[in-house]
Amino acid sequence: MIILERETVKTNKYLKLSGDDITISKIKNYSIIEKKNWILLKDQIIKKKLVIGIEIFSDEIFDFSEQDLKALSLIQINFKTFKDGRPFTFVKKLRKELKFNNEIRAAGHILPDQYSFLLRCGFNTVEISEVEKEQWFKMLNLDDGLYYQPY
Repeated sequence: MIILERETVKTNKYLKLSGDDITISKIKNYSIIEKKNWILLKDQIIKKKLVIGIEIFSDEIFDFSEQDLKALSLIQINFKTFKDGRPFTFVKKLRKELKFNNEIRAAGHILPDQYSFLLRCGFNTVEISEVEKEQWFKMLNLDDGLYYQPY
């Protein structure tokens, strides 16, 4: 998997940790943990001032406090299906209402023709298969910048 930031392949400095046996000793700077582990360990993570990201799935409830958002350097939203519009709404809320300025990454079942809209809604980066890279760049270059909907 690679990370795209507009027309650039970005180095993924984050390492995803998953499973039910995640402990605070396993979490290092630039780890991505699942929401359930964040809920269990967030006080310890905040106390240690770790630079971490959280992975949430498109069918999970997006209920983060201001304290949560201040502690997160990355929110990775994993689309369970490309037809799910909830992450787009959540990202707009994160950016406009909650003033989250750190990285928001799209992952999972996303399509190249959604790339421009992902960026317009507030996603910074996407995680995709390396073999799809040129197709994603092509779709971005097809975007003429004219929109009917304001950001």
